[in-house]
Amino acid sequence: PLEQAILILMGHANRPILLDGDAIPDESLERCISNAKLASTNWLLFTLYYFQMIVAYLFDDIELAIKMGEKYIDLDESLHRSGKGFVLRSFSFVLRSELTFLCCLTSLAHARKTKEGLWEKRGRESMERVKKLAKDY
Repeated sequence: PLEQAILILMGHANRPILLDGDAIPDESLERCISNAKLASTNWLLFTLYYFQMIVAYLFDDIELAIKMGEKYIDLDESLHRSGKGFVLRSFSFVLRSELTFLCCLTSLAHARKTKEGLWEKRGRESMERVKKLAKDY
């Protein structure tokens, strides 16, 4: 996923908003996600969701970025509830901070685009988490 994200940023993609291309081992991102789910390879799922969120945000597909961020968080919460695997809270401080910051950016961008208060509220909540992370660091 990282290699494909780099290729996209270098302009080597037909559809730059999708983490899809020669460096993804399957025919499509959806198939790669399906295969990762079937094989219970949570690290790959987290990585796919994370880099797809970044690429979608950079190419202004805010809805897709939000969708991937939510899938990332849902997977983390599911693993935490079941007691399996790793959880977001155990990731490095940098990754937790970056995901929180990306959630803040995507929520605020979506709020600006849709004028919906829910997204502004989510953005402000994420912004407070970012401030707390910066203060705690």
